[in-house]
Amino acid sequence: MKRIALLTVCLIALAAPAFAQINPLVGDISMYADDQGSNCNIAANGGGAFLQPFMIQKFNFGGGCTGIRFKITVPTGMSIVGFSTPYVPVGAVAGDLSIAYGLCQQSTFVVGNLQVLSLSASPACSYLSVVAADNFVNPIATDCLFGEYPIKTGQAIVNANGTCNCSVATEPTSWGKVKSLYR
Repeated sequence: MKRIALLTVCLIALAAPAFAQINPLVGDISMYADDQGSNCNIAANGGGAFLQPFMIQKFNFGGGCTGIRFKITVPTGMSIVGFSTPYVPVGAVAGDLSIAYGLCQQSTFVVGNLQVLSLSASPACSYLSVVAADNFVNPIATDCLFGEYPIKTGQAIVNANGTCNCSVATEPTSWGKVKSLYR
């Protein structure tokens, strides 16, 4: 009986990261066509075009973050050339990249630029996505007290055609703020 209880506790401890809740206080990360995080539609029509989409981390609920761990996937027709960031990167963006900020970031900022080569036209409504690093269940963010949490991620739409829309995260608001826009 003791062995079964011990085995159960061990299995729960090992599975815990897979069931961890996303912590909204570490923000969210996504890819955008612009450095303001307002346009998530990227045109990739091939011909050897060099594109540099932006990875942006946004904080809508306060909090802060000291680093992230993720990978980026690109659609057919695109090839990753590199990732540039002013912070400390360790690893490869197409498999397992960790970025340390060096301090607690608490406002929306550009994490870096992905460099991709658009070799041929990507299919309409395909995605440039921030996903979990290889051998991880979730993308990870480290809060300002160095606790690790799953982070909410997003994706940019490549070659949007009207049937697919990307949703840009918005700031939380109240009914009073909305009414004040019309006074």
